[in-house]
Amino acid sequence: MKQFSSRHYVPILRWKEAERTALSQLHESDSIFISPLIELVPENFIRKDRKGKVIILNTDGVINKVVGQLYQSWGERPFFIDQWLLTPTIIKQDTSYVLEMLGECASIHNLSLIPVTGLSRDVLYQESVKKVLGIHHQGACLRLFIDDFKSPTLKRDIDNLVALLNLPPESLDIIVDFRITDQNTPKFDAICSKMPSVEKWRNLIIASGAFPEDLSKLHKNDVHYLERTDWISWKDQVTSKSLPRIPIYSDYTIQHARYIRREGQAYPSASIRYTSDDYWLIMRGEAIKRDGPGSAQWQANAMLLCDMPEYCNHTFSEGDKYIKEISLQRKETGNTTTWLRAGINHHMTFAVHQIANLSGISIDASL
Repeated sequence: MKQFSSRHYVPILRWKEAERTALSQLHESDSIFISPLIELVPENFIRKDRKGKVIILNTDGVINKVVGQLYQSWGERPFFIDQWLLTPTIIKQDTSYVLEMLGECASIHNLSLIPVTGLSRDVLYQESVKKVLGIHHQGACLRLFIDDFKSPTLKRDIDNLVALLNLPPESLDIIVDFRITDQNTPKFDAICSKMPSVEKWRNLIIASGAFPEDLSKLHKNDVHYLERTDWISWKDQVTSKSLPRIPIYSDYTIQHARYIRREGQAYPSASIRYTSDDYWLIMRGEAIKRDGPGSAQWQANAMLLCDMPEYCNHTFSEGDKYIKEISLQRKETGNTTTWLRAGINHHMTFAVHQIANLSGISIDASL
C-alpha cells in the first residue's frame, strides 16, 4: 500500500451487521478514498445459549466467516484490522493468535489486510504481526492513545517497535486515537512534536469521536442538533498551516468512541442519526414497545427529514436512498439495524465529500 492522498478518510467500524453493510453499499466513487479500520468485537466470537451462558465459538469457523464478510463488503481494497477489543481468551487460541489465523485465511481471498498494533501489546502479539506482514506485505499500523504520549520514553518505544517489526517508517502508518474529543484533547502540533520523524511515516492519521454514548438525554419526539466537535477540531487545525504534515481524518462515524457491551434487555428508540455540515441532526423517537407508536415513527420521521434542508437527496448515498424509500410507502419501516446502516453509510459518504471540498489544505486527487 502506498501513501494516502489528503482526501483520504479512515472510519473506525466495529464488525457488526449495520457497519459491514454500510461499508459494502458505498458508491465506488467514494469508497476509493476510504480505508476503514475494522475492529473485531467479542460478539463475533461468542453466542449465548437459552440460559444466557456465554459459549465461545469455534475460532476457525468464525475467522472463515469474518474473512468472507470482509471480502463481500470490501473486496481487495486496503483496510486496517484491530483486535484490541477482544478478550485475552479469544485473542489466543492454543498456540495461534487470532490475528495470524485471520491473516492466513485473508490471503486466500487476496485481501489487503494491514494489521494494527500498539506499544502496550505483548511480544507474542508483535510476533504475530510480523507473521502477517510476511504474508500480506502491506505494512503495519501503530495505534497510539493519549496515555502513550504521557510516557517519557515514547520515542524510544516507537523506535524499538519499528526495529522489532523490521519495517522502515515508510511502511508504517500511525493512528493517533484521541477517542473522545473534548476540551482536554491535545493539539495536533503538540502531538507531532512528540513523535519521532513525523514526516517519514507512510500515513499519519488522527482519530476521534464526539457522538454521545446514547440518546437517552435527548428529549423524545423532537429534533436535536449535536455539534460534531471531532470534525470541527480537525478542520480548524489542518487549515491553520502550522503542522509539519496534514493528518488523515478518522472518526467513529455516528457511534460512541468507547465500545460498550450492552447487557440485559434493550429498548432502543426509533431514532434517526443524520450527519450534516458541523452537526448531527438527531430525530429522537420513543422506545419501540408494543404499547407505543413503535416502528412507524421511522416512516414518519423519514418523511420529515426528506423535506428538511439538511437532506442531501436520494442519489447522494445508499443511506439517503433508503431514507427516501421508507418515506414513500406505508408498510416497511425498517429496524434499528437498517437505520444505523443508513446513517453510517450517509456519514461516510458525507465525510469524504467534506474533506474533498475543504478549502485551506492541498487536496491531492491521487490515491
